[in-house]
Amino acid sequence: MSLLVKICGLACEGDVMETIEAGPDALGFIFWPKSPRAVTADQVAAWTKGIVPAGMRKVGVFVDASADEIRETVERAGLDVVQLHGEESIETIRQLDCPAWKAMHLDRLPSNWRELPVERILIDSGTITMPGGTGLRVDTARARDFVCESKVPVVLAGGLKSGTVGEAIREVRPDGVDVSSGVEIEPGRKDMNAVRAFIRNAREAH
Repeated sequence: MSLLVKICGLACEGDVMETIEAGPDALGFIFWPKSPRAVTADQVAAWTKGIVPAGMRKVGVFVDASADEIRETVERAGLDVVQLHGEESIETIRQLDCPAWKAMHLDRLPSNWRELPVERILIDSGTITMPGGTGLRVDTARARDFVCESKVPVVLAGGLKSGTVGEAIREVRPDGVDVSSGVEIEPGRKDMNAVRAFIRNAREAH
């Protein structure tokens, strides 16, 4: 299986255009209003319609949104995947009309994580007030154990940077990697040199 590389937290048109040119496998957009990287469905539609290459997936990040709200955003923004960072139930996930990824923190895994009807699991770092994008690193030894145990592909996030992603891939052996704050100038603005280096280093390590 090839490694999935996702650039998340895209929040302006220029960064979207340049990131598409850099060629990741997935683009991430945050629809949680409390995030400094929050965007709207109409913005994402305007930035991406007709220009995202086939096979490059648009991922929408949500935190405890209702199934109706998620479905509406998916349709308006033209998303391919939803990434869930809250306490979403199995019932909510099953009501969605597109593939779902579930973000989890290794120190508070949901008791039913093995039963969730998701395409991928994303291991992230987070705090009580910030479900992701904290820049905190995940414990790589625990993450490696989790990758071995999971029956669905696992994406590693949390504190990755262009200079550390290669080592993390070699230590954890995930099915994908995801970065947001680790390639930023400031929240919501990407350092495109870091984005390109992250993609290159991830693929070389894999």
